[in-house]
Amino acid sequence: MDLSIAVVIPLYNHEGYIEPAIESVLSQTRPADEIVIIDDGSQDGGYDVAVALLRGYPGSRVLRQANAGAHVTLNRAIQLATTTHIAVLNSDDLFLPNKLERCAELFGRYAEADLLFGGVDLVDGSGANVENGVTADWLARCRVLLERTGNLTLALYQENLAVTTSNFVFNKRFWARQGGFQALRYCHDLDFILAALNRGHVIFDRERTHIRYRVHESNTIKESLDAINAEIAAVLACNLRELPVTPACISQAELKEAIAYRGIADQILSLMPLHRQAPDRPAFYRLALTPGYSQRGTSRTIVNEATSEAAKGLPLPAIIVTGAKAEPTSRPPHILAHSCVNPVVAIEVGSFDKGGLEKVVLDLAISLRRRGFCPLVVSVGKVGFLGDQAIAAGIEVVQLPSTAPLPFYEALLRARQAQLSISHFSRVGYPAFAALGIPNITFIHNVYAMLTGEAVANFIADARYVDRFISVSDKATEYAIGRLGIDAGKIVTIPNGIIVPELARRERIAPQLNRSEFGLAEDDYVFINVASYNLHKAHYLMAEALKIARRQRPEIKILCIGNEIYPPHVGELRAFLEREGLSQHMLMPGFQKEVASAFRIADAFLLPSFIEGWSIAMNEAMYFGKPMILSDTGGSSAVIEESDTGILVPNEYGRSIDLDSQLLDELAYSPRAYKTAPILASAMVRFASEPDHWRDAGARGREKVLTRYNFEDVMDRYEEVIRHCFRSGITTSSQIGGPTC
Repeated sequence: MDLSIAVVIPLYNHEGYIEPAIESVLSQTRPADEIVIIDDGSQDGGYDVAVALLRGYPGSRVLRQANAGAHVTLNRAIQLATTTHIAVLNSDDLFLPNKLERCAELFGRYAEADLLFGGVDLVDGSGANVENGVTADWLARCRVLLERTGNLTLALYQENLAVTTSNFVFNKRFWARQGGFQALRYCHDLDFILAALNRGHVIFDRERTHIRYRVHESNTIKESLDAINAEIAAVLACNLRELPVTPACISQAELKEAIAYRGIADQILSLMPLHRQAPDRPAFYRLALTPGYSQRGTSRTIVNEATSEAAKGLPLPAIIVTGAKAEPTSRPPHILAHSCVNPVVAIEVGSFDKGGLEKVVLDLAISLRRRGFCPLVVSVGKVGFLGDQAIAAGIEVVQLPSTAPLPFYEALLRARQAQLSISHFSRVGYPAFAALGIPNITFIHNVYAMLTGEAVANFIADARYVDRFISVSDKATEYAIGRLGIDAGKIVTIPNGIIVPELARRERIAPQLNRSEFGLAEDDYVFINVASYNLHKAHYLMAEALKIARRQRPEIKILCIGNEIYPPHVGELRAFLEREGLSQHMLMPGFQKEVASAFRIADAFLLPSFIEGWSIAMNEAMYFGKPMILSDTGGSSAVIEESDTGILVPNEYGRSIDLDSQLLDELAYSPRAYKTAPILASAMVRFASEPDHWRDAGARGREKVLTRYNFEDVMDRYEEVIRHCFRSGITTSSQIGGPTC
């Protein structure tokens, strides 16, 4: 079967949620073949957000209509799709990255399947995990019944185990046979899946989480309880008629027990006579939901009435996937209780928003999960852009409270039974790790010359808590040993890598940019600088070199892509560029969500930073085939060898080990006649004068990063260190002072 999948998104007043929802679709390991979004008469800016995000994305459509309701909007979007299968995503929910890949695999394995759904994680409006509350409680009850009986149908009659249409992927032909989603405000999802159980074949992917469902105050299901119960009663009454209730499938006692939890048995019973009047499901719902309809008080049992004509002993067409390949049987297979037995790894980071360090944390967490670990990311500060990506990938992310974070942190580690900790330029958790006997690996992400007196003292003192350091470059290692006094025996040097499939996906889906959007001409020679607007990245040096280079090659421009770190410093830089007549030549448009588009319009990569560890942007520049001009810091001398992939220029201060925070800040924050500016300018002129030669150098850089710095190879080395820590025993507070792993 040639399977294709369209993602359909009904959008209504979710301006604040639609962006991460769409991003979760664009981040799929198996891309959607089509994306159809219909705005159902929203009164906010969600439609404009969707249009901007999908502009230029192949196979996507964003439409708008007058408000018609969820079921109408869903049916229209599905009708417009031309694929064999449909995946629904409500505009406030999130797909996990491998959802579509997993669904395609299961449909390939079970050719008879009409609909499948998986596990659900609950999150609140901000994306934080929800473990308590009404929704969590009823979902837990439903899972308990499923564990006890192994019967998916019973579980769905007790509560909607699938939770939401966002969890549905189904064959479009089945949708058409069912007449689409019924005209129900609250329960069109429950009706659809019960009809699938009665009339088709359903797969429940028991041990895989497919989506993250948002629980927030504007959920439709939080409206009138009476109206919701009326619809639930109608849906159960409608579908009970077709349900096979026999000892081989479901006993009457089991079904009565499941429905009893609802507390609406009388309402269900009162609707059963409508089957004699209604020729089909739409007619049944029109009658059942007519205001004032009631036939309560009869003494007949629900089960007998519901199944008097339909108890034919038909097999339940449900498959519950529990990890091993499941086969259809006359009774759904028994489900073993499942719990995560994989080792929990706590990953601490100062904040989880934007930046190269934060990207390393994201990549590490996702890869650890794929390799059989349970990552728990603990952010001391803000959880933002990259944190949302981690959450969408199914990673647990917790932001510490601003007051008394350590007791909370220790309680969290106990509750999750963490067995290893990994720290990324953050020190809050060290005492908790020691108290609980949790080994620690600390990453050294940079040449830490930016540390001042107290910070230096803290780093040196904290070394007693650390079992292993992973440094990202030889220069960062050299500085840690020579200036910070770290024991060389505790450090292993492992460079940062690139996740090739992710970059390939980003390259494929990146929207097309035109140079004119940044005020660039087609014949300009454009250097791209991808780095935070942190002046340690040498923005004033770039400006000085640009001024010199433009005397020979006026077509040279610099496009600086990055987020602001300290706005007053950036404001001073912008004013300086204006005074020097460079504001139209050294462009600073700010943060761009997808740098692949910006790399596409650039000729070369420029990163003359005063300090680096191992630049993620440098790796990305090589992947995108851009020749590079780099200063001799961090990992640059490892990737530019005899000018094979670019030009390595000397740094402003000499040996990395001679740099300290005072000199670093003087170089970064005080514009001056930099001694390396003419050398940097000369390299820029060479690039602009010999574009074909340096284009070939960029191709060599792509080959080098793919063969030497593939993240899977890097991750193999990480995992070796991690597993060595597990094998070497547990650090206790009395053992602090020497390495144990």
